[in-house]
Amino acid sequence: MKKYINIFNVLALGSLLSMTSCIEEGKDLIAGKGSNFVRIPAASTELNNVGLELSAGDKTADLVEIIRDVTSNAELQSTVTVKLKVDDALITNYNTAHGTTIKPLPTSFYKLSATDVTFNAGEFSKIVQLTIDPTKIVGADYAVGLTVDNAGAYKIRSGLGSALFKIIAKNQWDGRYKAAGVFSHPTAGDRAIDRVKDLVSVNANTVIAELGDLGGSGYYMLLTINSDNSVTVKPSGATPNVDQSYSKNYYDPATKKFYLHYSYNVNAPRIVKETLTRQ
Repeated sequence: MKKYINIFNVLALGSLLSMTSCIEEGKDLIAGKGSNFVRIPAASTELNNVGLELSAGDKTADLVEIIRDVTSNAELQSTVTVKLKVDDALITNYNTAHGTTIKPLPTSFYKLSATDVTFNAGEFSKIVQLTIDPTKIVGADYAVGLTVDNAGAYKIRSGLGSALFKIIAKNQWDGRYKAAGVFSHPTAGDRAIDRVKDLVSVNANTVIAELGDLGGSGYYMLLTINSDNSVTVKPSGATPNVDQSYSKNYYDPATKKFYLHYSYNVNAPRIVKETLTRQ
């Protein structure tokens, strides 16, 4: 019995903190003075990433949390409905500010669990989920912008009424890796590779990565992980060609590490031997 009492105390404290954290200064919690608000915590981040496993078929992920801040426990027992709208203007504004080309996720690609979000008695947090087949968004930058369109009798917390979510399809190799190895130049000699690389999904078994340490020059490579964990290396971006005949390129699933040995530039090969270790 004691553990249930403790849980109740924690829940009661959480509810109290939710009510008190955003009450206007100088107002009395017991009297229930001041305004009630709704807010989207993710609005504090300029662009939120929502990742889904890259495989065929519908996948569901939590997209956005909506919170109501109330002035009394009595208000917490009330019911209120918050209406959301998909807001493509958020994407346009983000692209203008950052020089990006993110596209609105086509509405035919996905569905939301709700746009009319109802808080029932005792509820101060609600989650809206997104369902989509991730294979539909491979190779493109898509996002969903959401804005609180109507909060009923509540007010919308200033600056916390809209949020932008980039929807990312990720295969199992997508992530951040530590690269270590040697870049051998035919005239300048060897230099160490010691950097962090992001491997980004292209399709269900391919990622794109910086070639050697030349990402700043637009040199990238496509790594395709085959069924036997061998890795096929192909050029991408400004990379003219790739020779991968030096030794076997492969991925070790036990250590989550890539072992790569390749070169580019046929006439005077620049040879790279590196390992990529998942961080």
